Amino acid sequence: MRYFLITAFGEDRPGIVKAVTEVLYRHNFNIEDSTMTRINNEFAIMLVVQADDKATEENLIEEFKKIEDEYGLTISVKEIPEEVLHRKRPIGETYSIVVYGADKPGIVYRVSKLLADKEINISDLRTEKTKDLYVMVIEAEFPEGLDIESFKNELDKLKKEINVDISFEKIESAEM
Repeated sequence: MRYFLITAFGEDRPGIVKAVTEVLYRHNFNIEDSTMTRINNEFAIMLVVQADDKATEENLIEEFKKIEDEYGLTISVKEIPEEVLHRKRPIGETYSIVVYGADKPGIVYRVSKLLADKEINISDLRTEKTKDLYVMVIEAEFPEGLDIESFKNELDKLKKEINVDISFEKIESAEM
């Protein structure tokens, strides 16, 4: 088996998911993992697909050219070695971190820097800005043995430095 990461993005409109997945269906590809979302007025897709050994990046790229033109998308294809795809990293517990406050440059950077400095992996991050509020929601995988109380103290310090509110709670089950 071969595995590919496929990304597609373009101005949001009906039919994008159908068009991309139709190519996969016609060639008997199986979607292993995916995320698809509208971000502002753009639609973004990330897929990990499984294919038989005959599939190639070049063939997929060629298949997607027609859809790129028809839907105004940018599509990329990258082969993922099976050993990389199925490599499991040891993780401790998963936490949700929600940051909200007045919008200003540096919020994502400052929070992500604290997490990176502690070897905390961000598995999902979403932001949204409304007229009066900036909200960031993070799902983060903590390494085993991290001192949670010490981390909470550092979060409180950061909260004061960048003048935002931050909530932090354990996610009981991150498995789907």
